[in-house]
Amino acid sequence: MPVLLGAHVLVAILCAIHALKTGRQMYWVFILFAFPGLGSIVYVVVEVLPGLTESPQARSAGSAARRALDPGRELREARHQLDVARTPTNLRRVGDAYLAMDRPGDALPLLQEAATGILSDDEGLLTAKARAEYGAGLYSDAIATLEGLKDAHPRTSMPQAHLLYARALEAEGREEDALEQYQNVSGYYPGAEARARWALLLEKKERGQEAAERWQEILTAARIAPKFARKAQREWIDMARSRATAR
Repeated sequence: MPVLLGAHVLVAILCAIHALKTGRQMYWVFILFAFPGLGSIVYVVVEVLPGLTESPQARSAGSAARRALDPGRELREARHQLDVARTPTNLRRVGDAYLAMDRPGDALPLLQEAATGILSDDEGLLTAKARAEYGAGLYSDAIATLEGLKDAHPRTSMPQAHLLYARALEAEGREEDALEQYQNVSGYYPGAEARARWALLLEKKERGQEAAERWQEILTAARIAPKFARKAQREWIDMARSRATAR
């Protein structure tokens, strides 16, 4: 019995180390030592096995579900990893978590710090940094970051970054430049948002006929798109339909 109890305690210690390193909730430590053996079994089944057996798609879906149930979990886990090691990767993870919570001001200094390290030319990091700058109202900084990103990856197609660039130009008051970029990105952007934002700016510039053509292009594409694509683009399709009806 003492040997068996010692084994249970050892397993509980290993599980507790795993829980602390991976940023699990602290109540697991109580469960592990309050219920030796049983607590370890429950911990392994709930927290360890899913990550070992699920496909990447299933893990992604599970992560999304956990974020919905506990929106602050990713931030807590990311900050724990950052406390362990202040690396560019961990800085970016915390920054991404703040962006997901619509807190660009908190994300920006972390992403700025990350961008001075080994990931300084990383496409995802620079796009996240530009998103934080845009969200914080620093439109000229976002423009500069995105122009640097394009210089670093001249042959890479980056539709999300390109659309953000057009939006930053518009927010900065450079509307003619923004129209040009909206037109360019609309040619390959995977969805209706770029064309819709192009149409909205055309309306603002009192170029109604050109705007109407863009709205009609969205509706034409929607008619031949599969159901899942129409569902994903519902906001922009509904906007196009309402604009077409208003005319």
